Amino acid sequence: MLEIQTWRYEGVMARYMFSSDPFEQQWACRPQSGYWQVRDRNRELIGFAIVGASAQTAGINYTGDAIDMIVGLRPDLIGYYRGYTLVSDVVSHARMLYPHKRLRVTIPSWHLSALAVWQRAGFFPEYAAIAADGTPMVVLL
Repeated sequence: MLEIQTWRYEGVMARYMFSSDPFEQQWACRPQSGYWQVRDRNRELIGFAIVGASAQTAGINYTGDAIDMIVGLRPDLIGYYRGYTLVSDVVSHARMLYPHKRLRVTIPSWHLSALAVWQRAGFFPEYAAIAADGTPMVVLL
């Protein structure tokens, strides 16, 4: 987990950096709290996933019953078309864990590449919402 907490994203992507808050560090990348490390075939850490209530965006009043997800790619891998594979793998794993539940992801409306990746993975925009920090978001199922 310490490695993920050192990842630094630039510009608007900085919203995806983990907090240095000790409470958050206590829960991050622990399966029982919905945080998962994602490693490739060579066991190299390439990303993380959050599955469950911890993946909900603050300030959004979610409707319906669904399992929320966040997927993050290691910063130096962004721009090399690895996001879809990561999302697909996490979605497949979440479907095994929750076979009878709908899956949901919340993406900032400005993050066009993430919206494209999630739509390619079979998610469709359901509604727009505003996060607690004022960011316009799109909720996809």
